[in-house]
Amino acid sequence: MIHLLLFCGEPFDCDIGTMMHTGLYRAEIAATLILSDINNVKEEVMSWVSDFTAAKAVLASQMSGAGKSGITISLKRSAGTELARTPDKRMRSTDSMEEAEVTAVPIRSAGSLNDTRVRSRRRGRGDGLGCTLQCGDVEENVLLVARSLRLNLTLLKNVQTLRKHVVDYCFLDDWNYAHNEQLVYYNRHAALTRANMLTMLPDVSLCDAVIECWSMLMNRLETDEYDFQRMSFFGIGHMEYLNQLLQSADQTTQDDTILDNLYEMWDLYIQDSQDVFNLNADLLFVPFNIKGHFACVCFNSKEGTVDLLDHQLHPDPNKSKICKLASLIGSALSDYLESKGIDRGSEMVMFEHRQIKLPWQSSSPNLPESGLFTMMHMLMYDGNPFDNEDLRRKISRRYLVFQLTAALILADINTIRDEVVGKVNQFLVEKDDIWTRVHAQRKINKIIKKK
Repeated sequence: MIHLLLFCGEPFDCDIGTMMHTGLYRAEIAATLILSDINNVKEEVMSWVSDFTAAKAVLASQMSGAGKSGITISLKRSAGTELARTPDKRMRSTDSMEEAEVTAVPIRSAGSLNDTRVRSRRRGRGDGLGCTLQCGDVEENVLLVARSLRLNLTLLKNVQTLRKHVVDYCFLDDWNYAHNEQLVYYNRHAALTRANMLTMLPDVSLCDAVIECWSMLMNRLETDEYDFQRMSFFGIGHMEYLNQLLQSADQTTQDDTILDNLYEMWDLYIQDSQDVFNLNADLLFVPFNIKGHFACVCFNSKEGTVDLLDHQLHPDPNKSKICKLASLIGSALSDYLESKGIDRGSEMVMFEHRQIKLPWQSSSPNLPESGLFTMMHMLMYDGNPFDNEDLRRKISRRYLVFQLTAALILADINTIRDEVVGKVNQFLVEKDDIWTRVHAQRKINKIIKKK
C-alpha cells in the first residue's frame, strides 16, 4: 500500500522499516480509508464512533468508583455530550445509552466444599476433597472479574474467599493471562492449563485432561481416608485403544495388539499413580468418552455387577454404543485382572450388567455437561444409587463446576499449588485495575456488537 502511494516511476526511500513508524502508517491508512469522502457509509460510521467515544469517556470518569462491591455495575451517559470534531461538523452523541447491569442469578445459598451437598461419602481430612489449606472466611462482597462468576454471584455467596479468588483467576477472560499457563500438576500425565480448566464452564465440552486429574485426585482421597482402599479409579488416557476396541468389535477376528496396548496403558497409569491404586478394591471405576459423551463403568465386586453410570438413559442397550463399550471394558478388565493374578478377574465375566438409575437422567444426551455428571458420579457413587439435589437443577450445577474447579487447583497433591496461590495473591493486588480494563473492554465490545 505504501508502494502504491509513493512510487512515481523512480526508486524512493522512507522509514517504513522502522517498526514504530510501520504501526503509525497502518493507523493512518485505516483512518484514511474510513474518512475518505468516497466512503458512502462514513457518516454512519462516525455516529458509531461517537457512541464508542462516549462509552470510553464515561468509563474513564466513573470506573474508579464502580464495581467495588463486586455485585452490580450501572453505567449511563447524559444526552448531548460533545465528543469529536471533523472538518465538516461537530459530532454529538445520541440521546441516551441503555443501562447495563451485571445480574446475579437468584438461587439458594451454597455451602463450602466440605458440606454434604458436594460429597456424601467423603469424610477425610481438610475439606473432604484433598485440600488441607486454610481458605479463609466467607466474604460476601468480593470483587470478581471473570464473567462466568459475575453472572452467578448468588451461587458463590457462601463460598470461602480463597476459593472464589482461585476460580476467578482460573476463569479470567483477560488477554494478559495466558491460556497455556499451568494451574494443576499432579504428575507427568495429570496436569491442567487454564485452557483445560475453561472447558469446565457450562455449555463447553470437557477435555479428557480434567477427567485424568480427577481420577488421580479420587485415588488420593481413598488412600487418605481408609487403611484399605475400597475404590480405585482409572484415568481416561486409554480412549485411543477403547475406540479401536469398539470399532473392531463387529469384526470376526480380534486384533490382540489393541488389548496389549490397552493393558500397557493401564500398567503405566497404575505405575504413575504412586501406590494409590488398588486392583483389589471393591469398586473399580473406568471413565470413558465417546465423541464428547462422558460416562463411567464401575466394577462392583460387592454386588457382583458391572454398573454403568451415565446421565443418559439407554432403553435399548443393544443399540447403544455406550452400553456396548461398557460391556467390552468389562471383558477387557476381567482378562487384565486375571493376568495380574487376581482371582476375581475370571469371575467378572459372569457379573450382571446394569444401568444405575439416577434422578437427573434423561433420554437425550447432554454432552457439554456429561463431564460434570461423570465427575460427580465418580465422587458420590459407593455401589448404591444416590441422589444429589444440585445435579437435578441446571443452575445449581454451575455451583458444582466452581467448587470442583477449586478442588482440582487447591488439592494437596497439586505440586504447583503454592506457586498458583502466589499468582492469585498478586492478582488480588492488581484486581481493581484488571477489573477496570476488562469491564471497559466488555462495554466497548457490547457497543460495537450492538451497532
